[in-house]
Formats: sequence, C-alpha cells, structure tokens
Amino acid sequence: MAATRVARPPAGSISPPVISLGVLPRRQLTGLIPALLAIGAATAVTGLNTVRPFTDLLPLIWTCAIVLAGLSLAAGIRAFQRAGRVDPAIEAVLPVLGASQPTRALVEVQKWTRGWVGVPARIKIRYAKHVNDLDPRFLELILGAFARRIGEEYRVRKHNMRRCILMLEIAPAADPVTREQQRAHDVIKQVLHPTATIQVSSAADGTVSMIEVKHNVGPRMAVVARRMQIEKVISSMLPGRWRARWDLEGDKVVFEVRPEMPDMVLHEVEGEPGRLSHAAYKTFKIPIGPDEDGTVQYWQPSVSPHCLVIGGTGSGKTSFQHTVLTHLAHARWRVWVLDGKRIEFAGFRDWPNVELVGARVEHQVRMLHAAHELMEERYTQLENNTARLEDFDPLVLIIDEYATFKARVERWYKTVKPKGAPPKAPVLDLLSDLARLARSAKIHMLLGLQRPDVEFLGGEMRDNFGARVSFGRLSPQGANMMWDSFAIGVAIPRNKRGRGVTLNAESQPVEIQAYYTPDPAKLDSSDVADWAQIERLRPKAEDYGRVMVREPDSDLDGRDEEIPPDYYEWASARIVPWTKSAADAGTAPAASSTIRAAASAGVRFVPTDVDDQDGAGIADMDSDGYGAAVEGPAVELEIGDLLQTDFALELWGVVEGVEPDVVDEDQLAIEYRDLETGEEGLLTISDNEVVTYRRPEDA
Repeated sequence: MAATRVARPPAGSISPPVISLGVLPRRQLTGLIPALLAIGAATAVTGLNTVRPFTDLLPLIWTCAIVLAGLSLAAGIRAFQRAGRVDPAIEAVLPVLGASQPTRALVEVQKWTRGWVGVPARIKIRYAKHVNDLDPRFLELILGAFARRIGEEYRVRKHNMRRCILMLEIAPAADPVTREQQRAHDVIKQVLHPTATIQVSSAADGTVSMIEVKHNVGPRMAVVARRMQIEKVISSMLPGRWRARWDLEGDKVVFEVRPEMPDMVLHEVEGEPGRLSHAAYKTFKIPIGPDEDGTVQYWQPSVSPHCLVIGGTGSGKTSFQHTVLTHLAHARWRVWVLDGKRIEFAGFRDWPNVELVGARVEHQVRMLHAAHELMEERYTQLENNTARLEDFDPLVLIIDEYATFKARVERWYKTVKPKGAPPKAPVLDLLSDLARLARSAKIHMLLGLQRPDVEFLGGEMRDNFGARVSFGRLSPQGANMMWDSFAIGVAIPRNKRGRGVTLNAESQPVEIQAYYTPDPAKLDSSDVADWAQIERLRPKAEDYGRVMVREPDSDLDGRDEEIPPDYYEWASARIVPWTKSAADAGTAPAASSTIRAAASAGVRFVPTDVDDQDGAGIADMDSDGYGAAVEGPAVELEIGDLLQTDFALELWGVVEGVEPDVVDEDQLAIEYRDLETGEEGLLTISDNEVVTYRRPEDA
C-alpha cells in the first residue's frame, strides 16, 4: 500500500528535507506475457484440431492471436516508454512528498497527450500528511520538478489539503513573451514577491496594459502605505501611469494602465422635463464630468446642499458654473446668479428660469438679503404648519468670485453705511447663515473662489460645503484646505481646461474632466457648433421670468440736495419684473450716486476693474505658495514639499509620500508628482543624502 511508502516525520520538523531517495525499481515490459499467452492459446487449439479435427477456423484464430499479441506487446512497450518518460520527475518529487523510499504509487498519470508516447497531461499526486503544504516552496518545487524533467509547464488543477491530494495539468500554451511583458514580469517579481503568479496582458499596439497577480504575502499587503508604494514603483518602472485594484481577501491584485482622459466633454441634456416635483428634487443630480474610468461624477443638492468650486483663471471653473446653470434651468429650477466679475454671466441674463443676475454690488447685496428673507419666510411657514417642505420650489444661488464680491462690499459699505450701523456689512453674516440653514428651506449655493482661503471662507462655513470641485493646479495651502492634503490637486497637468478633482460616491478625491458649456456672450458668427450646443441646452419651458432690483428713491436734505440711498434702503429695495427701460434708467444714476456718496463721506472711490480676479486683500496669486529653497537630508522631507528632482534640468515635483523602500529598507522611496506635467514619479535615495527642497508657506 502507498501508506507503507510514506516516511514518518522527523521529530520537530515542519516539512521533510529535499534529499535524493535513489532510482525507482526497474521497469517491466507488461505486454510480453499477454502476447505469449495469445500465441500459446492459438498453438494449443491448432494441436488439438490436428489430433481430432473440430473446426475449420484455424486461420481466423491465428489471425486474432497474432493481432492480440501485437496489440498487447505494443501497449506494453508504450507503457514501458511512458514510465521511462515520467520516472525522472517522480524521482525528483518523492522527497518533497514525504516518501521514505522510491515508489511510483504516489504519482499517477491519469491522462496523456496524443501521440505514441506523449507527455503526462493530468497527474494525480498524493503526499504525506505531515508535509507542510502551506509552505510556498511546496508547490514551487513540485511544478519546477515536472517542468524540468518532462519539458512542459504545469499548473495546479485542484489541491485538496484535507485529503493530501494534488492534481496537476499542463498549463495552456502562452503567447510569445515580448520584451515589455518580460520587463513587467520581472518588476512584479522584485517588488511584490518571487513566488507570485503573474499573467501579463497587452494592448493592440503591443504595450503592456494589465498585470494580474496572485500572491501569498497577504499580511504584508494589508499595510496601506506599502500598497501605495508598490503602485508608485510600478508607475515609475513601467511605461505609462498605473493604478491597482487590490483583493486583500483573495490575495490578488490587478495592475492596469490608467486610461487617457479627453481634453473636452460637451455638456448635454436629455428631453424636456416636466414640472419639478419634490420626489424628483430628492433624486436630482447635477453632472460634473467623467472621471478617468468614464464614470460620471455628480453633485446631488438634496444630499450635499452646497457646492464649493475653486480654480484660477482659465482653469474651467466658470465653464463648470455655466454647466450647473444650464442644467438646473433645463430641469426647471429657480436660479439666481451673483456675477462677481460682472461679465461672466452676461450671456445668461435672459436665459429661461434664470430669474435674477446681479452684476452691480448693490444688486448683489439685495439678492443675498432676498435669499435670506425667503429662507426665514419658509422657516416661519414650516414652524406654523402652514406649508410643508414639498410645497417649496428649490432655489440655487450661484455666487461667482466670492472673494471679489466680499472686497467690493467692504469698499461699497463705507459709502452707504448709515449712522449707528455695524462696522461690518450685514450681508456677509447672512451668507454664513445661508450656508448653515438654507438646506432645510430648499435653498442651495454654488460658491466659486480662486482658492479656499480662510481669509474669505472660515472653517465652519467651509465645512458646510460637502460637494467640492477644484480646477487646475492648486497651491499647497489651497490643496490642504480643500482636500486635507498638500499633494492632491497640486500637480494637475497645465493647459488642461476643465481638468480637476472632485469627490466620488465614496467621498474619495478623483480626477475628472468637467463638462464644457459655451458662453453665449463670447461667441461670434464663426462658432457654429457652439451656437448649436447652446440651442440644445436652452430650456423650452420657462417657469420663472426675469426680474430686477429697482433702485430706491433718493431723499432731499434741507438744501434740496439729493441724499443717495443708504445700505438698508438697498437691502430692502423692491424686486420687480424686468423691463428694458427700467433697467437702462437705473444704471447710470446708481453709479453716479455711489460716487457722490463716497465723496460726501470723505472716502476715495476706487472703481473696480472687471478683470480683477481676486479683489483687494487677496493673496498674490503670482506666488507659487512655497518658501525659499533649502538643502537638507532626505529624511527631513514631508508630504507637500517641493523637491528638486533634477538639478541639471531644474525639474521639481510635489512630494506625495516618503516611505522605506520595499526592495531595500536602508533606502527611502520618495513618491512625487512632476510640477510641470503632473506625471507620477519615484526616487530611491539614501535617507542621509542631501536634497534641495522648498516647504509650503504657512505649512
């Protein structure tokens, strides 16, 4: 029996030592005896028939005997040769299986390939119970022995550890390995584990596109920092930008090349929606743009009531706000716009369902007061049970360039501040109230900024903006305030309008390409495609007509001189249906009255340039947000620092991670993102090597 040929485990051993047990017993030609028996039987029949004839079928009997003897002999010869083919592999694996002496009983070939002899196609192996089959070398030794001695690659078909049975089969023929595939195979072996099973896939152009890995070092991969470092190593050592999908429970990982993102995606709307119901409001989503996987990311106002969007000039921030405006207006929402730069929403002033666009500071102040009054009115109705939340129509306030608006309000307030009024314009406190309370009144805000600076956006107010989008390359401080990281968003590729970062459904920052909406005010007759796009976006149904702020009447003093309206008169000015004559009549006098009020108050009036992106008091955007360059050991580097990655070419990168190297723990692996291209990179240097870096200001 096979059990008698299995060695007992040595005391204290875990797996049997791999030693030679000698050669197997001599092979036997099993077909010879059946062949002789067949010939002997035919001879006996012939002899009996000669003494006493009893049949005339002697020729047929001899023919059958010769055929049977030939087949038996052929089968025996083939079995003899097959045993010779598989015996070297059996001799090699017997010590691994725990055998005490040479035997063929532990290895059974259940299927052979076609041909006279062929090669083993399916092999059943039994091993001793004391053998440590969890040792990663166990399968490696068996598969390696069969591959070397038989000349074919094998894989595990089934492994029953309870019964100590292992089934092997010939591995499918693989495509010819290219140089790129071999490079990927070698890199994975080095950074993950030499025993990992690797399958490399290539794209149509021959480049490596996917690497599927099965490993047995799960506990090491449970560390987040180690997984991130491995991903950085892969991206650095293989062409392209790579990402990983880890299956920690199954000890698997798939590395794949990040897909290329489009430079522009047009904003489209579907059909003509009906009147907005409360049920539709609760599920309504505003598309932001597709991420690198093609998954569209959304802002859902009923879940995240307010959205914060930041980005510098030319980053695509204003185009995103146009996308939100057109999508909401098409869905028959009520839209108010505070145009901080006065001209960015000029093309949407007559847009259906865009009820009010405030370009002048007086109108903008009145708009925010009106929104606050509407919120208070709705709260009163809810408190008195005279209305339910479902009875209210949702209102969205799009506030563009809040920093510029705040600076203008502060200058304007000095000219219209009445005696006894607070030193700070009350409208600025109303905005904080709206951020905290407006959600329960179905009032939502989209707030646009150059950067989320605490000077203009306090911590509590910023926390009320659950939906966030950043466009373009952020400063380290802006990235930290926006994403709680000095690295996220600071290396977005330059000249990629609409490229930014937002939160996905799992609240994780992802890179997106925002939908593009043309600005009607900036198009000419040659922009045929953009005009067609605008026409497709324009709503057919208009539920909210255009309104305007009527200038308050001026009073006369004792000398019959005109007294311009003060702050509170503007804050309570009437909002009336828009008419062209009234709008034209209210423009020049208001401007002149403001100048007169400034002169009478002894304040120097500073006209606001429409191209001013930041307003007074805003940090200089020409500064890159980093301090002076210093030299120091690499171990001093921190996430968010700007590291000089190439002295000769003067290349810099934002540090995203500093960890011990997975290959050599005496080295540091510094993960960074190139400041110019946004590409990820990895440097492996000694921890005491001197590097040049710049630390974020006020970090």
